[in-house]
Amino acid sequence: MMKRYICTYFDINFLPRGMALLDSLEKNSDQFNLFILALDDEVVRYFKKLNKPNITVVTLEEYSLYFSIDKSKYENEKEFYFSLTPGVCLYVLKHYDNIDILLYLDADVYLFNDLEIVYNEIGDASIALCSHRLPWYIDFMSKNYGIYNVGVNAFRNDKEGNLCLEQWHQDCVTWTKGQKDYPLSFFSDQIWLDTWPSTYQNVKILDHVGINTAPWNAMGYKFTKKNDSYYVDDTELVIYHFSSLKKIAYNTWHGNASFTILNIKYSLLEIYKSYIAKVEKFSLNNEKSIIELKFSGSKLKMLIYKILKIFHNHKIKID
Repeated sequence: MMKRYICTYFDINFLPRGMALLDSLEKNSDQFNLFILALDDEVVRYFKKLNKPNITVVTLEEYSLYFSIDKSKYENEKEFYFSLTPGVCLYVLKHYDNIDILLYLDADVYLFNDLEIVYNEIGDASIALCSHRLPWYIDFMSKNYGIYNVGVNAFRNDKEGNLCLEQWHQDCVTWTKGQKDYPLSFFSDQIWLDTWPSTYQNVKILDHVGINTAPWNAMGYKFTKKNDSYYVDDTELVIYHFSSLKKIAYNTWHGNASFTILNIKYSLLEIYKSYIAKVEKFSLNNEKSIIELKFSGSKLKMLIYKILKIFHNHKIKID
């Protein structure tokens, strides 16, 4: 079995989700090396103590020796973190040998099936990315979030893969608020992905419905469980993206599905509960992880949300 190389990044607040990701990789891959850009010293200390041979931790200090860091132009820490995505991939490809293809995963994704399914989908592509696969009735949201999602993508260590990463990195680090021809009022690392299929030759759009299944597309699928495995329609669930999942009370989480008409019940509810159990297992302080749920928007948007929540379950209660 070929060794697989994967990278991600997170801070101490996301460490339980990062550990859940690691847990899922250990269950679903025979050989892998996970590179983690540690966004604070607490994460560095945690993995130094854990001392796993297949985990390579890169500190922000090490990263900044290779790439300059400017936090000042971003609205918040989250935007700054997003700006690091292409740099993490570039750093790993430039500093470590024998990496043919690098898979980037957001720290809040979880594998439910064999990692090789992802690589089989990638094939010999130089660049691989996932569409948001938004249902037609919320497709208008793509103008703010882009056609493609950053959560799962891959770059081969060849001319095209490196060229794409270099340009993406430049897009992120040279971005300034209000710059000409930038379509959004806020920073987004994934808006630039829209141009990749028309810019580069060897691009694969991963259309496997079980890869990067997420709250924004899950309402278009039927989830079932057969022989202890989860299925999306009739296809195996490989990676679910638990984007913006929030703990809002001691035993209650919110699934970030309020405006997507997603009903979290039956097998999908089991999927969420199984993931939350993993995150809770690695939680360092449960009380600190509770977040007050706030919604912003127009009065019409709030009204729509109140109506939808009567008919759709967005909360996950843990027994």
